[in-house]
Amino acid sequence: MTSAQFETAAKELLATCPHMQHAIFGESRLGTSLRAFTLGTGTKSVLINAAHHANEWITTPLLFKFMEELATEFSAEEPAWTKDVTLHFIPLVNPDGVDFVLNSQGRNNSWKANICGVDLNSNYPAHWELARKHKFSRGYTVPGPRDFVGPAPLSEPESCAMAAYTTFFDIDITVSLHTQGEEIYWRYMDFNPPGAADLARRFAKASGYALTDVPDESSHGGYRDWFIAKFNRPGFTIECGLGESPLPISQLDDMYKKVSALLRELF
Repeated sequence: MTSAQFETAAKELLATCPHMQHAIFGESRLGTSLRAFTLGTGTKSVLINAAHHANEWITTPLLFKFMEELATEFSAEEPAWTKDVTLHFIPLVNPDGVDFVLNSQGRNNSWKANICGVDLNSNYPAHWELARKHKFSRGYTVPGPRDFVGPAPLSEPESCAMAAYTTFFDIDITVSLHTQGEEIYWRYMDFNPPGAADLARRFAKASGYALTDVPDESSHGGYRDWFIAKFNRPGFTIECGLGESPLPISQLDDMYKKVSALLRELF
């Protein structure tokens, strides 16, 4: 789903579901609007995001399909959960990078970064210096397809906007959709957010995904890392699907069955 396709789908969804709220909360490097959607009016706020990484673009239609399903249910009868929970959706964190991959006819399938060659999920202020040390030791010292942490934390408009949005809305729980491996990352260092372990177990039971830890050399600087370290609240990375990114769209239906069951544990 390119940014243009996403814009079209978003307009159609908003037209059919007046209960779905929408806001532009920032712009990408190339000036593409970063869009957030909300459903529900409850005091517990949950943020689900997708496509931090460009070649993991399949997570955007995955999350959008979930939004459409909830909107359909809402149009029939307002679900009880909407009085307790407000769901925030950010389906396309990295629109420029996704466009770069999808419009390149397979030439840039290894590209994870934003259009400036910064890995957005290594650009957050959560022991960013350690992330820089690990990535530099592996040769990722300049902008490129993957793993360059940027010149400083939150140097990129996309990561900066994500951090600002999360802080402004005082988010209680975050879930970040990535690919691949059918794994759930839920711990960061020695932080022990209340309720995180129980929710992680429920996610695993609902989806069949395995609970695991991020290897230290791949840890730090991520959105989930930052959220847990800053707020001491539950944050999760869901590695959807199996194979090598970018996963084929033919995996979407099977992926959706597992991930949608997982996401419903949030409410």
